Amino acid sequence: MSRIQVSGYLLAPVLFLLLVARDTESNRLLVSAGGGGEGAHVDIFVQEVKVSPVRAHVGDVIRIDMRWVYWGDISNRHYESTKAEIRANGMVVASSPFVYDFGASLGDEYVRTWFWDTRGFPPGEYRIRGEVFLWPDATPYDNFLALKDPVILLAPGAEFPQGQGAGGEGVARNPSFPSSKK
Repeated sequence: MSRIQVSGYLLAPVLFLLLVARDTESNRLLVSAGGGGEGAHVDIFVQEVKVSPVRAHVGDVIRIDMRWVYWGDISNRHYESTKAEIRANGMVVASSPFVYDFGASLGDEYVRTWFWDTRGFPPGEYRIRGEVFLWPDATPYDNFLALKDPVILLAPGAEFPQGQGAGGEGVARNPSFPSSKK
């Protein structure tokens, strides 16, 4: 083995550790345990996910609205970036970057609307889940909401069961937190 190959094998782990350390510091992926000081209390909760229509044909566009709230430090002196995502049966069907930054206040609400184009999806039932995941979140169990009933996609031209038609709305609300400012 040549000296250049040996140097590369030794240098690669060091560069990797430096890269991880830089990203960890800048994105605050590691939160100090206790100890006061500038330790961040980051908390976001998903308050509502609304889907319309819940009965549609493959090829229809489905509107999905999601509302989430910053519930961390009263005066935010840091930032965090992540993605707000909508999943159908575990697969991401809509996503947008989300950054709360310096100055985020307790109770700040964020609202996004996505349009899911169902072309190319097979007919079936789709469980919808909205989530905003943060590594240092104090309560990660409230960073998502799932609709109780699935979205039903039928083949183009297929008829819905008797008494049902295209349309409808599905809403999931987090009952543990205050209502929105609307």
